[in-house]
Amino acid sequence: MKKRLASLALLSMLSASTIAANSTFQATVNAISDAAIAQTTALNFGAMQPTLGATCSMDNAGAVSGSCDATNANIAIGLITVSGLTANVPLNVTVQGQPGTNVAFTSEFDVNGAVGVHDNNPDNSTVAVTTNSTGDNLTLDVYGSMEVTTALVPGDTYTANYIVDVSFQ
Repeated sequence: MKKRLASLALLSMLSASTIAANSTFQATVNAISDAAIAQTTALNFGAMQPTLGATCSMDNAGAVSGSCDATNANIAIGLITVSGLTANVPLNVTVQGQPGTNVAFTSEFDVNGAVGVHDNNPDNSTVAVTTNSTGDNLTLDVYGSMEVTTALVPGDTYTANYIVDVSFQ
């Protein structure tokens, strides 16, 4: 009987050791580089009235209205190019106007080249987009309104910044 119990114990130990196994596997990740953001065309409202409170507005077609000279040859929508993107990547895009010396800029923007339509986004809004299946560049059309916050000196040039932020979701 002792021999039989020893045989069962030995068989039990052998069975347990042959059932257990382990292996090593790998986890993989591809590093994504940050996007490059560059100004392709500078935003320019042309000329506007110099009085406090005067506002010049630009629509997404580049037409200006309000206290500005709609015939000014310098009028241009701001064009920003976002490059170095990978296909099918979710991104957040934000454009935020800033106050300048004697003027303040409030942005609106369109995102082009992403999946879906992302037009007429208000200042400082975060827009969720996904790059297209080939990872083409995104372009941002930037427009909005410029307001005189302190009376301007006729003939002088005034600027206000805007911040473009592109981040991964």
